[in-house]
Order: sequence, then C-alpha cells, then structure tokens
Amino acid sequence: MPANKWGTRPARIPRGKAVALDAFVRDSNKGKTKRLNAEIPAALHARVKSGCALEERDITQVVIELLEKRFPADGG
Repeated sequence: MPANKWGTRPARIPRGKAVALDAFVRDSNKGKTKRLNAEIPAALHARVKSGCALEERDITQVVIELLEKRFPADGG
C-alpha cells in the first residue's frame, strides 16, 4: 500500500510564476472574456514567445497590456 502523502509541503513556486499567478487571480475578476485569434508572422511569434518566456510572463497578459494601451477604456 502506498504511503500517505497528506501533510507534505507542496513544491515552491518560483517568484516570477508566483507573481504571474497573483496577477492572473487579481485580473481574472474583471468580467467575462472573449477569445482573440490573430495570424502573425512566424518570426514575430517566435520573438514574442521567447521574450515572454525569458520574462516568465504569459503571452495573454502581454497582449492585454498592449491592447489596453492602444485602446484605453476612457477612449483617450
């Protein structure tokens, strides 16, 4: 019979991922979401993907930030 693993401490989440998870939880309460699909050049996708990986950030959050700057809620 396998040993009971209850009470063992979960693995520690790296700082960057913990911050991203905190942001996800905080920002996920902003309402319903819609899926956005876009065809972009493969070279650009590679740069975005590798840049986000190096920053330990989610591509979705980066795209949302860029869209929020370009299309602010106040219409400015």
